[in-house]
Amino acid sequence: MAGAHIDFELDSIDAERRFLRTYLAAAWDRFEASDFFETGWFWRYGQFNEYFGQDGGRVFLVFDGNPEDLIETEEDCWRNFDGLDSWELHRYESSDALRGGGWELDEEYGSVLEEQKARKGEEGGDWQYRLLPLAAQFSLAYLSEFGDTLPAVAEQSEANHTGVGFWSLHHYTMIQCGYDWYDETDSCLKGIKYRLKTLANDFDPETAREEYTRLKAELEAYEEEFEEWLAENPNGDAEDL
Repeated sequence: MAGAHIDFELDSIDAERRFLRTYLAAAWDRFEASDFFETGWFWRYGQFNEYFGQDGGRVFLVFDGNPEDLIETEEDCWRNFDGLDSWELHRYESSDALRGGGWELDEEYGSVLEEQKARKGEEGGDWQYRLLPLAAQFSLAYLSEFGDTLPAVAEQSEANHTGVGFWSLHHYTMIQCGYDWYDETDSCLKGIKYRLKTLANDFDPETAREEYTRLKAELEAYEEEFEEWLAENPNGDAEDL
């Protein structure tokens, strides 16, 4: 078994969406039932095009397994997929192969697990290695069920009393997995702090500061609205929950 990722270049965002919904969602069961796929996940990048002035779609399939057997089994599907321009294998055990493709590693690794532990620490790497396949399974099920139709944050309305949207999944899974109110707010705060740092990394410090200022202003402005809500709902029993 070896660590690798395959970089898929697609000619449009629509092709990226179809690749995930009609190909990868169906292929995932084949992967997991095969001898050439131990575990893995995927990343998609088309949603970032508007920020970087890029066109087309892009998907990275990251996995531990036998890359050559996976390609041999699946490449006919790839050749016949309308909108898939190219694919390129990058093996983690070969530093030369890892250069380019938007994915740079500073050393060679025998597996994705080894790379994850080197980047995230022994415990963090192990947890991420186990969490990301679960996220991939969910994401493919979500895309098959909803496509890209759910808003990240939905407005409350007569048709959507509590503003159910993609944000709700974080709330649902925290409860289903046994976390309480304070675990959830701590988790949201951690996510905000992490995303601010990635904005600085992906753009620049000023972009991150602007987003921090926006979030701070939103929370400060919410105080008055929250106090009004508490006055109207002194027991916290309201229809918008």
